[in-house]
Amino acid sequence: MIYLTGDTHGGADIKKLVSHQITDHLTAEDTLIICGDFGFVWDTKKEARKEKTWLDWFQDMPWTTAFLDGNHECFPRLFTYPQQEWCGGQVHAIRPHLYHLMRGEVYTIEGKTFFVMGGAASHDRGPAVGNTKSVIGKYWWPEEIPSQEEMAHGMENLQACSSRVDYILTHCLPSDLQEIQTAGKFPPDPLTEYLKAVHTTVEYTHWYCGHYHVDQDISEHVTILFNKILKAGEAVVGSEPMLGSPVYQKEQRIKYLQQGIEKIGIIKNIYPWGMMGEKTQPVYDIVEESSGQVAHYIKERQIQGILR
Repeated sequence: MIYLTGDTHGGADIKKLVSHQITDHLTAEDTLIICGDFGFVWDTKKEARKEKTWLDWFQDMPWTTAFLDGNHECFPRLFTYPQQEWCGGQVHAIRPHLYHLMRGEVYTIEGKTFFVMGGAASHDRGPAVGNTKSVIGKYWWPEEIPSQEEMAHGMENLQACSSRVDYILTHCLPSDLQEIQTAGKFPPDPLTEYLKAVHTTVEYTHWYCGHYHVDQDISEHVTILFNKILKAGEAVVGSEPMLGSPVYQKEQRIKYLQQGIEKIGIIKNIYPWGMMGEKTQPVYDIVEESSGQVAHYIKERQIQGILR
C-alpha cells in the first residue's frame, strides 16, 4: 500500500509517524511518501548526531520511506547523496530504505505512476523577509526553487507519459490554487507558475502537496496534507477523524446525520479538540438549513460530505 503525509520538519512534526495510529500497521510491502519539508538532512557540513538518530530510525522501520524536497531542506548536502534508480526514476539514497524523490521524475509504484516536482518558495526566511544573499547557508538556499533544467526535465518526462499520470506530488500548489488557499498572501513564483501549466495540461487522478500546514481538499482532486496520513487516492474528506485536525471549515454547506436522520446545514463553530464528552474527534456546531436551529457538537464521523 502507498501512504502519503505532509511535512515532518526534521522532527518538529514527526508525531504523526510515531503516534502508532497508522504506522503500527505498515509492513515491508508499504511505501510512505512525505510531501516535502522532510528536514532531517539539515546540518550544513555533515550528518549531525540528531539527524543520524532519526535517519537510522527511518531505516529501522519496516516500511520504505520516500520524500520529495520542500523549501526547508539543506540542498547542498541533500544533493550529494548517491544517486540511483528506484521504481523507474532517479532518487538520492539516504539509507537503503529511505529515498529522496528527485525533481521532474516519474515513478511507478504498485502499478501507479507518480510525477514529482519538489521545492517551494520560503515565506518565513531569506529574501522573503528582507534578508540578503548573506543568509545563504544559514537555513535558506536558493536551490529551493527548481532550476529551469529541472523543470524542463519534468515536462519531458510528462510528455513521455503522454501528459497522463495517476498522481502528482509537489510541496506547493499551482499559482491559481495557492491564491485561493492563502487568500493572496503568498505571491506566485516561477515554480507555482510552472505547476499551473502542469495543472492545466496534464491528466491525473489526484494531486497531493504539503507546505501550508493544514489538512484540506482544495478541490475534488487536489489535497493538502500536514498531519493526516492517507492512502494514495484518498481525500481528506471522508478520512479517519483526527483530534486537532478538523476536516471541515466554517460556512461550508454539508450533509450530516443527527439521531439517524440525514440533514443539511452550514457549519457555524468548530471544536478541533472535541467538546464535552467527545474527546476522540473534532466536533461541530451546525445550523440546520430547513429550521435554522443549531445542532451542537456534531461529531466529524456524522458528517457525510460537503455539498458544493
